[in-house]
Amino acid sequence: MKTVILTHADCDGMCSGAIAKAKYPDAEVFFTKPVSFLSDLSQTNADKIIIADIAITRKDAQKIVKLLKNKSRKTQITYFDHHRIPDNITREDFSDIEYIHKLNVSASELVYRHYQNDIPKERIWIALYGAIGDYEDDTEFVHERMFNWDRRALYFEVSTLILGIKSKQFGSYDAKRDIVETLSLGKNPSDVPGLVRSAKLAVTREFELYEYVKAHAEKIGKIGVVQNMPNFGFRGPAALFSATVGDTEVGMFILERGDHIDITVRKRKSDVLLNDMMDTCADAVGGSGGGHPGAAGARIPRGTLDKFMHHANTYLKKPKVECSEKETSHA
Repeated sequence: MKTVILTHADCDGMCSGAIAKAKYPDAEVFFTKPVSFLSDLSQTNADKIIIADIAITRKDAQKIVKLLKNKSRKTQITYFDHHRIPDNITREDFSDIEYIHKLNVSASELVYRHYQNDIPKERIWIALYGAIGDYEDDTEFVHERMFNWDRRALYFEVSTLILGIKSKQFGSYDAKRDIVETLSLGKNPSDVPGLVRSAKLAVTREFELYEYVKAHAEKIGKIGVVQNMPNFGFRGPAALFSATVGDTEVGMFILERGDHIDITVRKRKSDVLLNDMMDTCADAVGGSGGGHPGAAGARIPRGTLDKFMHHANTYLKKPKVECSEKETSHA
């Protein structure tokens, strides 16, 4: 039986994929992301498809639901996710597949809990790496299991994975696929040759990044912004640093790529829901966005940035209670 794992290429997605591959050692692993999920899923043919840590954009939501329904007639599909369900579909739309969804936990935790009786118990390490890496470690499940291990070693391994994959050496999907394979076999990120060194170099570059952002960031309304910066692998820290140096609630890293613009957003001390903000503002200009309350992104058509920034600043002026209702509607 051919099994394919479709997962995100960040720490939580790679750990989710590794746990699933521990259950299905012969499975092929492919990486996808929200903006390309519809296309990638349509081209995926297998007897069993496992999807992990992939948010569904509002723009593609109804097409994806229809595609999942059609594929489920011949394919067994299991979908693990911890992102908000778009408001133009409901949980019931996933009734034709095995849909495991919960907010405020990592995808790695969801995958591990589902397969834990069929894999070695030490694979819990991978679930913990994913949870910590996605800032979703404040759950009862994670708290209970953190007591069983030296958390300093766990944090070292998580940092090695998150920072190590920022380099060109480990940034490709093939390199990340090799890391997933290594983790699925019970090894740690630090066992991957060169990954620790890559992580150390990333730390050095991140301090250099702060100096770059401090010199080039600007404020657009209430948002700190840095645009078209080199070293695209550091888009999250760049967005955060733009808020830090601009003393704003929210920071963005903006990159023009071909006919579209990619936007990464982070926040400091704020209760604004960045996933809803990106979804709403990107949709208003013909793009798509989403993510998590504290870390999100969007892709919008080139030429719409000014309009997008206007919507984003308007969104930040809304009473926060208006934003919070959507986040819990599908919990």
